[in-house]
Amino acid sequence: MSKASDSIPFPGTGRAGGDRRNGPKRSKGRGWGGRGDNGRRGSSHNSACSSDGRRGGEDCILVCADGSGAFGDEPGFVAAFRSGNTIRMPRAEELSPLPEDASLQFLPGRRPLAWPRGGVCRPDNLRVFEDALVLAAQLPSGWTRTLLPAWQADRNADILPIFGYTAVFCRGGRLWCAAVRTENNPRWRPSAYALPELGECIAEVKKDLPGNRLLEQLEICACQYGCYNAQNIFYGRWEGACPVSPQCNAGCIGCISKQPDKEAPPSPQIRLNFVPTAEEICELGLYHIGRAERAIFTFGQGCEGEPLLQAPRIAEAIAAIRNKTDEGTLHMNSNGSRPEGAELLFKAGLNSIRVSMCSAVESTYNSYYRPRNYKFADVMRTIKSAREHGLWISINLLLMPGLTDQKRETEALAAMINEYGVNMVQLRNLNIDPDWLFAQIGIPQEEGIGVPAMIALLKEKCPHLRIGCHNPSREEMDIK
Repeated sequence: MSKASDSIPFPGTGRAGGDRRNGPKRSKGRGWGGRGDNGRRGSSHNSACSSDGRRGGEDCILVCADGSGAFGDEPGFVAAFRSGNTIRMPRAEELSPLPEDASLQFLPGRRPLAWPRGGVCRPDNLRVFEDALVLAAQLPSGWTRTLLPAWQADRNADILPIFGYTAVFCRGGRLWCAAVRTENNPRWRPSAYALPELGECIAEVKKDLPGNRLLEQLEICACQYGCYNAQNIFYGRWEGACPVSPQCNAGCIGCISKQPDKEAPPSPQIRLNFVPTAEEICELGLYHIGRAERAIFTFGQGCEGEPLLQAPRIAEAIAAIRNKTDEGTLHMNSNGSRPEGAELLFKAGLNSIRVSMCSAVESTYNSYYRPRNYKFADVMRTIKSAREHGLWISINLLLMPGLTDQKRETEALAAMINEYGVNMVQLRNLNIDPDWLFAQIGIPQEEGIGVPAMIALLKEKCPHLRIGCHNPSREEMDIK
């Protein structure tokens, strides 16, 4: 199918130019069964490579794609995997059969790396397939990526779009991936969304709530972005979305609604462009709570900025909702940057908060979030205040293999969880080109312990902690 090259300059972490809107495409289907046994020994490898020369993972057969979207296996080679800036073989606990609802993409300008099957996994034995492209998976909700695909980037390769790229390989005649399941929630199965009746449901809700501008935004999110929480507003069930803030006070490198860096790939969503009134928020909240099973009404969505910037208005709406009903879960996804504003919401009747973090180490946090007019200490104050007011507290942990699972990162996270009484960590695959990420924040200085080992360490150090992926309703908050 392809040939192996002599050149291994991995990884290419410099900024890439060109049209960044031409992103990965879905694969057409299982491939052509090509063979690649003509690989040649590679030159010395200039990134870290975790191996003591022992064989391992010999049944993780390399799978490659071509530019048309077809893909096939290379039985003479075992796939190389990436954790941070380390190329290594996988561990058994890091791997799973490819989930049924996963989607496949080939990555333009990324050439697969592999070792000859039966050989030793040393840097000088690594090969690059010059004529092939990396095949990666996008995981469904509830699955956590453990390893990235290993690749050599072409010199002028475009930055990859904002997705979470998961390593894929072949084992026993079927596709596998580097992922573990961290929550099995039937309310988040893809088959429960994008239903044929969505259009009729949208029309019905717009008829029931005429003139509420939030519905126009939620229709865009439901139909164009496939947002589950937006769809749930129209289906009348579970967790429903309420975007409130067009502004943000962080410059996150991987922002999905407004990229602050012109060199970055474009955000996949267009941000909310108005601030809803307290009356619009209250009307939608009461409507959703009144008809949804295990209703969660959530502020802070992918299509908006930071909801705490609209704290007085949200507090007014929460108080109005709670004046009418005690039912439902009022929840906020936030960066936790405004403790004074957060306290307004806690006093008004907010039930739970999920604070987004990539790290409990201040320097790592700052390098990714690039906070404007707030400090890491403010985030900690918000979490502390939430505990004092009896809220359910989740951390939305943006996870990048090789970064998040470094031992110092894991220990700092565990210490923070115990200090502030955090109830839950929700593992979220960080959607970003890893080369672009590390060019911005720096390459991890130590090798990760592995995502499953990180999870195990958190469970050991924080016995009370729930680990999953989704916001629980009030009825579920005492269930581990």
